[in-house]
Order: sequence, then C-alpha cells, then structure tokens
Amino acid sequence: MPGPRSQRDGGRGNRQTDGISQQLKLTVEPVKGWKLMGDVNYSITDIFYHWDLQRTYNHDVNGNPYPASTASEVHEEGSRDNYLNANLYTEYARSLRNHNFKVLLGMQSELMKTHYMMAERQGVIVPSLTVIDVTSGNDPNGKAVPPSVAGSNQHWSTAGYFGRINYNYKERYLVEGNLRYDGSSRFRREKRWIYSSSASAGWNIDKESFWEPLQKYVNTFKIRGSYGELSNQNTNNWYPTYSTMPTGTANGSWLVNGAKPNTASAPGLVTSDLSWEQARTWNIGVDASFLRGRLIATFERFTRYTDNMTGPAPELPIILGTPVPKANNTSLKTSGFELDVAWQDRLHNGLGYNVRFLLSDSKTEITKYPNPTGSLSTYLAGHMMNEIWGYQTIGIAKTQAEMDAHLASLPNGGQNALGSNWKAGDLMYVDVNGDGKINAGANTITDHGDLVLIGNSTPRYLASLDLGANYKGFDFRAFFQGVLKRDYFNNSFYFWGASTTIYSSAGLKEHADYFRDDPNHPLGQNLDAYYPRPLLSAKNQLVQTKYLQDASYIRLKNLQVGYTIPQSITKKLGVNKFRAYVSGENVWTISNIATMFDPETIDGGWNGSVYPLSKVYSFGVSITL
Repeated sequence: MPGPRSQRDGGRGNRQTDGISQQLKLTVEPVKGWKLMGDVNYSITDIFYHWDLQRTYNHDVNGNPYPASTASEVHEEGSRDNYLNANLYTEYARSLRNHNFKVLLGMQSELMKTHYMMAERQGVIVPSLTVIDVTSGNDPNGKAVPPSVAGSNQHWSTAGYFGRINYNYKERYLVEGNLRYDGSSRFRREKRWIYSSSASAGWNIDKESFWEPLQKYVNTFKIRGSYGELSNQNTNNWYPTYSTMPTGTANGSWLVNGAKPNTASAPGLVTSDLSWEQARTWNIGVDASFLRGRLIATFERFTRYTDNMTGPAPELPIILGTPVPKANNTSLKTSGFELDVAWQDRLHNGLGYNVRFLLSDSKTEITKYPNPTGSLSTYLAGHMMNEIWGYQTIGIAKTQAEMDAHLASLPNGGQNALGSNWKAGDLMYVDVNGDGKINAGANTITDHGDLVLIGNSTPRYLASLDLGANYKGFDFRAFFQGVLKRDYFNNSFYFWGASTTIYSSAGLKEHADYFRDDPNHPLGQNLDAYYPRPLLSAKNQLVQTKYLQDASYIRLKNLQVGYTIPQSITKKLGVNKFRAYVSGENVWTISNIATMFDPETIDGGWNGSVYPLSKVYSFGVSITL
C-alpha cells in the first residue's frame, strides 16, 4: 500500500490552457435608416498537458526499501483550436406614420480547426528532468518498449443565410418573421442544407383605448405567440457518415521478428444519410403588471417537437456481428410551462422588500422510434422519456419461515429467475401477473412479466424563491431552489455497499443498517433493517419500489445579510460606498434521498458520485471609492 511519501513523489501532472479572442465590428450607414454591418470573431485556444510517473519506494518494518511503484514514464500532449466566425448583414428600418418596419438580410460562416499531438515514453532517467528526451524507452524490466504516439487534424465548417422582418403599429401590434438556410460540412452533400423558420406576434392590449378603465389596476397586459424551428448539427464524431479504419502502433497480439506489428482493422458500419436534428416549438405567453408595477407576472405554455433526433441504435439480429450505427430515427414531443411572479414595494417607513417566485415543468414523450419488439431496454414510442420499470417489493423476509412461505406461494418457479439460495434477510417480490413465479418475462411492453412502471427520473416542477429586504442601510437576501418531484434509482455500490464483487463494494456508515438476525452479532440484531443481508450478488439489488428514491428537494442556496454605512460618514473618509456582509451557501436542505447522495448533483460523476457541495460561510466588505 503506497504511503504518503509514495503519493507525494510518484509524479506530477500539469495542464496549461491559453486562450486569445479577438473581435472586430464595422457599421456603415450610407443613408438614414440603412445600415451595413460586419463582424468577425476569431479565437485561439492552446492546451498543453504534461504528466509523469516516477518510481517510488516504501520501507518495511526494518527500514529496508522495497518498490511501491515501478511505473516510470513521461506523457506530453498539446492541442490548438482555431475558431473563426464571420457575419455580414444589412438592415433597413422605415417608419410610415405609426407603421414601423425593419428588414434584415445577412450571411454567416464558421470554421473550426483543431490540431492534436501526443507522445509518451517509458524509462525516466533523471527524476528531476521529466521530459521525453531524457527517457530510455525501457520498461521497469529493462525491455525496450516503443513510445506511444498519436495525432490528428480535424475541421468543420458551417455557412448560413438568414433574413428577418419586423413590423409594429404604435408598439401595440408586433409581428416578426425569420428564415434561415444553413449548411454543415459534417453531413453528405444531399443532406447538408436545411431551412429553419420562425414567426412571432404580440398584442399590447394595455395600449388599446378600451383598456383605459383598467389601466389603474393592470398597468401592462400583453399576449404573445410564436413558432420557431431550431436545427442542430452537433455530433460527437465530427464526420459520422464516413467510415474510418482503426489503426494502432505496435499493438498487435502477435510478434513479427520479435516485435508487435502495427495494426489496421475493418471499420464499423455508418449511416450515410445522417443529417440535421430539428426542433419545432410552439409557444403562447402572457405578460402583465399590476398596481403601478409592483406586481409583475409572466406565464408561458410551450410544446416542442424534436424531429430526426439521433437516438439509440436500433436492435438488429446478433448475426450482424458488428455494432449497429446510430441514425436519425427518433422523434420527441415535449410539453411544459413556465411561471414567473414578482412583487416589490417600499413601505412608508422606508422598508423595501421584494419577492420573486419561478416555477417550470416539462415532460417528454417519445413519438417515434424503431423498436419492433417493444423492448423495455431502449426507447419505446408512445411512452415518456426516463421511465423506470422495476419490481414491486413486499419487503425483507425477517425469518426463514417467512421466506419459505413466500416461495411456496410461487409454485411455478419461485424467484429462481432472479437468483438462488433465498434466505431470511433477502427480498420478497410481488407476483404481479399471478403466474406463480417472479421474472421479467421477455422484457418487452407486451411481455414484461412482473415488471411494472414504478417511476420516472425526469425532474419535475423546478422552483425557486428569491426573498429580499432593505431598511436604513441593512439588506437581506435569501434564495431557495428545488425540484418538487423526481424519482431516482441508483444501482451503484455507493448506494448498496456490498455489490457483485468485493472490488466493487463500499462501506459507508449508511450501509451499517443491514439485516442481521443473530442476536449475538457485534453490531446487534437488526430485523427492521433498511438494507437486505450483504451478498456478492445482484438478486436483492434489482430495480424495485423499496429502494426507489425520492429525489425532490428544497435548498436554501444563498443567504446574505449586509449593512451599508451611510454616505454622510463614508464620504468624509473618501469612500463612496462601504458595505459589510455575511453570506452562506447551501445553508439548509430538505430531501428524502439517501444521505450519501446530493439531490442537486445526482446527474453528475459516476452514478451520482461527485465531489460533494459544501456549506460555505463567509464575511466580506465591498468598498467603492
């Protein structure tokens, strides 16, 4: 086991990122109302990454050194990204009495170029000189090893033409229309270009004469609607429609003249007609203010259709013998709303206060996906995204007699499809379909055995509340945020503790609440445990209702109290403003999720295991001269 010295002296890593961005914009107005505009954005990003591994030693009880790590190598890599974005457009605005027009036409282009290279060589000769030049190329046993090298040059580009027209009449009726024609180098010529359009209209009802009797109470009132198309060309592989042959350097599994040869292998399948994804969004909204602007409210309702999305690869017979390529095979429908309500006022005694509440929600339905077998392991048309299918749990068998009675009620196979050797401390599952056995059937929508829809991991009802007040130099702010509904199932060893192997198990304090029926156990008997008996088996760790987590939460994200010294005092000291404050982050949280996880970070890291958010309390001053 490496000690502190080994960890300290085992090598170093360093990453340096340098970036420069330049912008140039030119505007010319040949005649009044007509403008010619152009802008160029150019950026360069350089990244250099170095790490080295050094031989380290530990000492036995007699003080004799022995190797703790024999790794000895130097790794260098560098990359450069050059990004160019150029826009050229013209705009003409004209007003005819109360009719206002504006027309815009333009073009846009993008170019991204990347250059990458990497080299790695074993055998550090001088520990203080960790450069590739001062390496021997030998492994710890003195055998020559070829260096690892890699490199690439890539680029992508886009071009687009766009137009927009605006019209408003006395700021009462507002209309806008847009049209784009975009092309991407990532797709084949016949799939390269796509049209995208949008239109919106608004009516400021408060500017109508018939609204005057209500103006005192409802100061502004606007209804609006829009339709828009947005196209997406982003892909993980910049050119996914072209086959590339995998190659390797000295990585063959055989020897030629005593050395491993370079290799090349057959490329995988690709979908040559892969193209743009496109989202179409319908939106209707209302904006209003009341009581001389003290109360402001906005509500929006939207429906978004995502067409030709690159979804999971469809299932094909296993005799294909190679991974199935992805394709534009999925369509989605997302519906939701957003609500924003704010109130601000100042009382006669000088107390000012404000409240703002935001609430939003959305859910997504899969409207198209090629899943002819109806497999529950992938997308399923007509169902919602992020559905959780699992077993209904009766509970943990507290005695062997209870488990035997449960198995006896399942005469056609018991729970054998899930595992064997069922004992006290194991879980009992519900025979939902009443066939005398517990299983997942064919794991399809038409034959799912005892699996049922037990939840959905989509965050629902995202909310925030912002409270503020100020009085005679004192100020206060509290910001709450949360998710009011979300199901979550974590199947990692961070949740379960004991897992399928000892190498993928954990031992946190929460895991001590496991089933123990021995009254003489060192930790005591625990028949009402949360966890079943620990096993190197997955039979008790199936997706199920008992361990489905409630990931909703409310958190006091920020709390701040401050005081600003009156200017009549600070100006005598040459200071325009002096404010002192005390602040807290992540101060308070309500959540029912397992305590080894944070409901705000469960989507990050590996199965929700990330560096934890911390409570932070701070004090500071803000001085303006």
